[in-house]
Amino acid sequence: MISKQLMKILILCFWVNIVFFPSFFTYSIISFVIMGNGITMESNPIIAGITLLFDLPFLFLSIYTVYFFYKYDRYSKSGIYLLLFNFIYVHIYFYRVIWKRKRKLANTFKHEAVLGNKIFIETEDFENYN
Repeated sequence: MISKQLMKILILCFWVNIVFFPSFFTYSIISFVIMGNGITMESNPIIAGITLLFDLPFLFLSIYTVYFFYKYDRYSKSGIYLLLFNFIYVHIYFYRVIWKRKRKLANTFKHEAVLGNKIFIETEDFENYN
């Protein structure tokens, strides 16, 4: 389903987000305590650039997670969580469902091998219609 290169990119985006979000919140709390005004994008363009740079992996991961949900899963609870708690649940959904496959997908089924098996097609008798 997922190519190895895409999976490596998604895992990299996952880890970048896991590292970035706590460090960003820690920085915002420290700057609020020390400076008294918190982080504003207008006052510090370096922080704005770094934030934009680290928001792109989150955007890519969240778009792919929603795409994967609509293409393969369609499990109703996950859809509600992705809609309401997108910021947190994207990482949980990616880890559990896409990366580690801890939960079965809702729209999947096992394919049986057709090669070597005989398939009988019923034919109609045309004598009954004449």
